[in-house]
Amino acid sequence: MFRRAVPIAGLGAVILTAALALITARAEATPANLSDHIDIRMPETADGPVPAVVMLSGCGGVRQVQSDYAEIANAQGWAAVIVDSHGARGIGRFGARAFVCTALRMRGAARAGDVFATLERLRDDERVDANRLAVIGWSHGGWTALDALALADAGEAPEDALDGLRGAFLLYPYCGTLTRADRNPIGADIPVTIVIAGRDRVVSPGECRRLVEARRAEGSLITPIEEAELTHAFDAEDQPWDPRMRFDRDGAERTFERFAVFLSGLEG
Repeated sequence: MFRRAVPIAGLGAVILTAALALITARAEATPANLSDHIDIRMPETADGPVPAVVMLSGCGGVRQVQSDYAEIANAQGWAAVIVDSHGARGIGRFGARAFVCTALRMRGAARAGDVFATLERLRDDERVDANRLAVIGWSHGGWTALDALALADAGEAPEDALDGLRGAFLLYPYCGTLTRADRNPIGADIPVTIVIAGRDRVVSPGECRRLVEARRAEGSLITPIEEAELTHAFDAEDQPWDPRMRFDRDGAERTFERFAVFLSGLEG
């Protein structure tokens, strides 16, 4: 996905580059065009404003794994807010695999606008406790969340963009050189948990370890969780076939439990 670029030579590459530049220029979502692609799932026990967790899918788009975690969030009394960044931009499954998963379109920093827009919407939703917000991101979604933190810390986001955000839970995110968080601080106020899959061959576990070390040295509240024997997307049973990815039920169950504990820790 992001780890190795496939070389393209000749005139085709020039045409493709020009076309992608045009696509990227209009790719960023705004609250207006994103609103129809935000699925807010409230807990059945909701009685008054509840905390909410924003869910950012991987590069392939929204899948069943988001619903799996949404059920966990609802059971904890949290609203689950599934953001379909791909649908907001008219990106289907083929376009996702061909362009988003190859980092040719909708990179993390561009998609970070979806995070800011969704948080803004939630702060205006009377069903939601605007002071208890969180984000969870898978792979590309983790990259997006990291870049949202980096952009906000750099003053390249609205001043109140992260108001109410209490924490981030990131699963096997891309942490390489295309990531703003690879070279820029992510702030020291918002705790971040990163689950690193030791057998990941889609993104580099080593790059995530280096990012964690660098950001912690700056004072960021970033905590790695190492899963040495797991692959990319180990918790997603419905991923398309890829020899680099293997669903692991035990690993998924451990991570489900960690996510529930993560949410519980933000409720105080």
